[in-house]
Amino acid sequence: MQDKEIIRRIQQGNKELLRDVIEKYYDEILRFCIYQIKDPAYACDLTQETFYRFIRCVDTYQYKNLKKYLIAIARNLCVDYWHGNLPTEPLPEDDSLQNTEIRDNRNRDDYEHLEDQMMLAQLLSQIPEEQREVIVMRYYSDLKYRDIARILGVNLSTVKSRLRLGIANLQKRSEMYDKKRTI
Repeated sequence: MQDKEIIRRIQQGNKELLRDVIEKYYDEILRFCIYQIKDPAYACDLTQETFYRFIRCVDTYQYKNLKKYLIAIARNLCVDYWHGNLPTEPLPEDDSLQNTEIRDNRNRDDYEHLEDQMMLAQLLSQIPEEQREVIVMRYYSDLKYRDIARILGVNLSTVKSRLRLGIANLQKRSEMYDKKRTI
């Protein structure tokens, strides 16, 4: 069933379909939040808050692209987090690992893939936020340049420039990382 049809049915009273929306987009929103704030435990909270806010306004939802809308909510929450506009109480240590499961790591035997993901997350955390944000939206959330520009409120050329600079920055840092590993 298409997102548009699911939303129409939810707005007609079938609130059980909200579970389908959450299951369909939870992993992508969580991954987006993790790459944005680099705190997996708090990223879970922001992901839940994203869906909570969506649920509160689903009856008036009229956008064409649900994924883009959810990412926009998540991005705004991440910005609020960085500006200190959200509560910053950390979760207890033992809960943070237990509640945080990066769901797209389905094959736990694939350690090389996991190592690459961890290295990429580390490298992404070292580049400017504006570049990281565009890279995550483009390659992890698979958004089009125009959608990213609308979400960020910038020109299309700015998105492309940030992406190009971010990729160059990642390549440079990756080469430095590889040199350190071989020494």
